[in-house]
Amino acid sequence: MTHIFSSIMYKKTIILFSFLVVTGSLTSHAQHIAINNNLLFDLMGSFSAGVEMPLPGSNTFEVYGSVRPWKRGEEEVHKHWTVQAQYRMWPCQVMNGFFWGPYAHGGQFNISNETLFFGLLKGLKPNRYEGWFLGGGIGAGYEYALAKHWNLGAEIGVGYTYINYKKYACEVCGNLKDDGVYNYLGVSRLGLSIIYVF
Repeated sequence: MTHIFSSIMYKKTIILFSFLVVTGSLTSHAQHIAINNNLLFDLMGSFSAGVEMPLPGSNTFEVYGSVRPWKRGEEEVHKHWTVQAQYRMWPCQVMNGFFWGPYAHGGQFNISNETLFFGLLKGLKPNRYEGWFLGGGIGAGYEYALAKHWNLGAEIGVGYTYINYKKYACEVCGNLKDDGVYNYLGVSRLGLSIIYVF
């Protein structure tokens, strides 16, 4: 059985983050290109990065990714990778003030001995869950200009997430106990980001 966090996945994730950083730096001459980092993901021990690009009118498009490739200990696993994309509409000024727009997200996870936000996958303490998810929703947020190139942004999004999982007895080599689908409706995007605007 191929493990979802194989060395190939690590390489793909590193390539994705490199692409996001390089895209931001190569197009730094363009107006309103931004790179960002979600501080909430940092608090969870994840690497995260995003690029936001201008679109016609007062709109932007953001692509964002995060990865956590390691576990906390022998009995505590919390590995994941996720990719999110959002179309943002700015009523006043692009990358300053209020914004809102639809978003989509997807990724894979391997989690045990954890308590997730909003009651997701109850029963994580005695079990391990491995699988993938896909969903989307509507998000809204606010960006505040700290300095000429630096912004601070906050966002919340509500939507639907389809979660396909396998449930194992706790620890890495536990027996398969169940598999199924979990339909989640609620908060599915949360961010407090530091942003550099070129």
